Amino acid sequence: MRLRDLLLPLLAVVMTACGPSESPQPAPTTEPEASPERSEPERSGRPAQDIRSLLQEATMGEHRSEANQARDRYRNPVSTLAFFGLEPDHKVVEIWPGAGWYTEILAPVLRDQGQLVVANFTTDPEAGGVARMGQALVDKLEAEPDVYGRVEVVTFAPPNQMSLGEAGSADLVLLSRHFHNLLARDIHGDVLAAAFEVLRSGGVLGVIQHRLPAERDFDPGQRTGYIPEAFVIEAAEGAGFELEGRSEINANPLDSADHEHGVWTLPPNFRACADIEDEAEQEQCRREYQAIGESDRMTLKFVKP
Repeated sequence: MRLRDLLLPLLAVVMTACGPSESPQPAPTTEPEASPERSEPERSGRPAQDIRSLLQEATMGEHRSEANQARDRYRNPVSTLAFFGLEPDHKVVEIWPGAGWYTEILAPVLRDQGQLVVANFTTDPEAGGVARMGQALVDKLEAEPDVYGRVEVVTFAPPNQMSLGEAGSADLVLLSRHFHNLLARDIHGDVLAAAFEVLRSGGVLGVIQHRLPAERDFDPGQRTGYIPEAFVIEAAEGAGFELEGRSEINANPLDSADHEHGVWTLPPNFRACADIEDEAEQEQCRREYQAIGESDRMTLKFVKP
């Protein structure tokens, strides 16, 4: 089977999962903190404000577009990465960065003392649209060497290219809004194993994923983008990880997780509005979903024993 045939199924879900950047939508302007029982652990004896200051500075960098900065209010990068225990001297592996939203924040924080490895899509032309996305990220990194000059790029294209780096070399693996893509291709177990291998003992797997309510029936074949939190936890623990903490940092109680077009109904995709021809009606449709905001998301911190 050709590489193109293996990767085409991934393209359909990944392109919509990444989605285009959107203009600001109504939402809280401050990042919620983890609840007291899920508070951040002490990290290497440094005050928590140190890493938060670095992260906040990175979010305000001139290399970030206004559209990407507008999404910070939904994705809460400062609180999320602090919850995962990020430190400026860490080696971090980011799985499938897509357009590089988190890469924009991680790269400057890790540039001086740490290392960022982006596990990118293949750039093999046979992969079609997936290759174009992979190449677009490479082009983005090369265009701003002052920001991304020390970022290492590796190709991660299961099942053919599965290595995330030298075994036991990473402090943090970030898997953001991709678990549904892994599940759709039935490679979530393989990817979790690859993450487990590259992490050192005590290293963290940070998972952010669209969340299906626990009381809702779950059919993996529906491919709505929403997954039960218990399913993700069971899969990670099955790969050898231990759940150290969970946070409501990226929760959105306004999201019912029950939409005709799944998670892609909401910003930034607005799939339910795409086929509306009347401009006024389409704008009204978008306003309704903007009022909800981006999806309700679980934020889980796993540790390799």
